[in-house]
Amino acid sequence: MNGKRRRLATIIAFLLGFSAVGWTQVIENPAKPIAANGGRVIVPEEILTISDEGTSDFYFKYPYSLRVGPDGSLVLRDKDQLLWFNRDGRFLHNLFKKGQGPGEMQYPGDCLFIGERLVVYSGNGNKLVFFDRNGKFEKELPVASQDHSLTLLCHLPGAYYFQASEIVETPQTIVALRESDGSMMTRSSFAATVYVVTSGGGGGAITIASLITAPFKNVLLALTHTEGYLLKIYDLAADRVVREFRRTYDRVKSEPLTADQKKGFININGKFYYPPERKYQNDIKNILARDGRILVATSTRDKSKGVLFDAFDENGVYRDCFWLKLPDPALASLWAPGRCAFDGDSLWVVEQAEDETFTIRKYRVPSTL
Repeated sequence: MNGKRRRLATIIAFLLGFSAVGWTQVIENPAKPIAANGGRVIVPEEILTISDEGTSDFYFKYPYSLRVGPDGSLVLRDKDQLLWFNRDGRFLHNLFKKGQGPGEMQYPGDCLFIGERLVVYSGNGNKLVFFDRNGKFEKELPVASQDHSLTLLCHLPGAYYFQASEIVETPQTIVALRESDGSMMTRSSFAATVYVVTSGGGGGAITIASLITAPFKNVLLALTHTEGYLLKIYDLAADRVVREFRRTYDRVKSEPLTADQKKGFININGKFYYPPERKYQNDIKNILARDGRILVATSTRDKSKGVLFDAFDENGVYRDCFWLKLPDPALASLWAPGRCAFDGDSLWVVEQAEDETFTIRKYRVPSTL
């Protein structure tokens, strides 16, 4: 980007914070994995489709934030909806009820399965809302007042863990909510790059790299937060990064922004502002994890093969790589955290058709991935 930055009013680049988790030696992996058949093309088998056609129980406006429960059921967020489906795609409940009373929320929130119970974070009401396996409201836990935008990540005995984001002054931070009193504990922070635009009294921020996380092994998070190829294993209980690793990777060049893409960023007084052209894309687009497997959706994509995934074990060893071939409407969701969910044997994916309608599809994937 050196020498190529546009001078658009005022664009200030902030590298947010410094990782407070200390330093660990980075494990360097070669360009090729251990698996002899690395680089094969995998075409998952479609198992089922969830559509809103022919039903009045729910509708799809923009489904996202997919979470899979221990029984294989699926919960997702949409406009004024928190939709729960069983493992066979049958509609179970819409948990969203607008309001401020017990069990009610102003907006749909992040969901988390804890055994057969479902917990929903209502940011506008600053509370966790608990539902039983039948979708019946159980209780609420107040969340101490705070100024962060929170994303619910996972639960450990005694605490719920969130990702906290603020635009300029602080990095992406892991925070924990004590079950005993609803108070918040600030944990580790991870630097993420944003561009800030100010002009004529207006302004905004454009995300360049963000914190992408995937819980696994009960107490761990696999995460990335940089533009380059770097992964970390963060121990929630110990509050520290226990492993950092990467592999030799051929970076993928960025395509110039189209006129329509530029209009999708910031509009101040009728003028569009967008980030400087970048030489490369972010190397890691998404992370999926299950048990001891960490699957990394890379920026490498091939029209005939699909998206290239790398597979690491919990020790940071580069075990395997494969191309995941799905229909074109599904490939974009592989790159979008929250629009696909992996449970070890199957993959739930949001697919958007050319007419902008949505469906959810479930694919069977090899258990060896």
